Amino acid sequence: MMEFEGEFESDLPRDELWSYFTDPDVLAECAPGTDSLTLESPHEVTATIAVGVGSVKPTFDVEMVVTQADRPGLLEMQADGNASRNAFDAVAEMRLEENGDGGTTAYWTATTDVSGMIASLGQRALGSVTNKLVSDFFEDLEEKAREGEPAESKLEAKPEAEASLED
Repeated sequence: MMEFEGEFESDLPRDELWSYFTDPDVLAECAPGTDSLTLESPHEVTATIAVGVGSVKPTFDVEMVVTQADRPGLLEMQADGNASRNAFDAVAEMRLEENGDGGTTAYWTATTDVSGMIASLGQRALGSVTNKLVSDFFEDLEEKAREGEPAESKLEAKPEAEASLED
């Protein structure tokens, strides 16, 4: 099991950012490596995402379920992805907190089980790639918010869903 965490500062209010974090169209444009992203229901998303770690670049078919969505402060998702000779299960949580000057600090954590060739690269390699991808995601999303691109919150928590890496 691998754990990752980080934070991102924005001078935009969390109420404004929430719509961007929960709009699948914005997520599809901002999430690095996303080939497609489909809203299956208000709490389920499928996607095809290519992730490159060194010379390994699997393309995952991903299913995500929103397990918590408390506007504008908490978003939690469980995801599993499968690719040729690679797989992962993950629980990711993001907390948006007001930082006292009208801005927002996004604190994120992810816990994942990874198998296959990508797992052989270890947490250190995956950690640096994860931090870069998440940083790029937050920066692109913030830019869309700054440009005033429309965003509509469409994600809701699945009733009675709990995130867990255990089957």
